[in-house]
Amino acid sequence: MKRATFAIAIVLLGLACHRTNISRAQWQQMPQNEKTLYVRTLLGHEKTREAKGGNDLVFAAPAEEYVKRIDEAYARGDHRTVDAVFEAMGTRR
Repeated sequence: MKRATFAIAIVLLGLACHRTNISRAQWQQMPQNEKTLYVRTLLGHEKTREAKGGNDLVFAAPAEEYVKRIDEAYARGDHRTVDAVFEAMGTRR
């Protein structure tokens, strides 16, 4: 348990310090909780952009829904990065 907590803390720190682009292969290897955590960071990034006035996309679904939709996109053969798949899920204002 202690090791898992440490691993999650490292992932959070890495995501907080640097926005990464996760590939399809990396995503498919991630546990479900890490996928959800990553999508939550993407949602937070979008909210920050919105607060700064530079975002015309809306992401209204919960993180778990986006995880499911990203998994479905990859199951259909999509090869874009997670960020690109996620970005395409936004709706225009």
